[in-house]
Amino acid sequence: MYKLLLFLKKTNDEQVITHFYEYTVKILSQIVGEEIKTADVESSLLLDQKYIKFCEVTCASKEDWDKKMNSVHGRELNKDLIDFHQYVSIIFVDYKN
Repeated sequence: MYKLLLFLKKTNDEQVITHFYEYTVKILSQIVGEEIKTADVESSLLLDQKYIKFCEVTCASKEDWDKKMNSVHGRELNKDLIDFHQYVSIIFVDYKN
């Protein structure tokens, strides 16, 4: 199993928050073909970076994720993240058995 964990950094900028919901999460949903749910983040006091929102995407494998990212929607997400990456933290987790 392969997962993308996406955290939206704490901000009061409504345009950034709207973009996260209306574009980033929407594109992720189109990439995997299912609705991606978001959650509120209760950031730890020990973390320097604070977050307000979180979502995750699960794929069967890294190869499956790479294939999805080579789709039309995957390329759209990559283009979007060129400008939007400073507002998010992205972590990939690979559960190899």
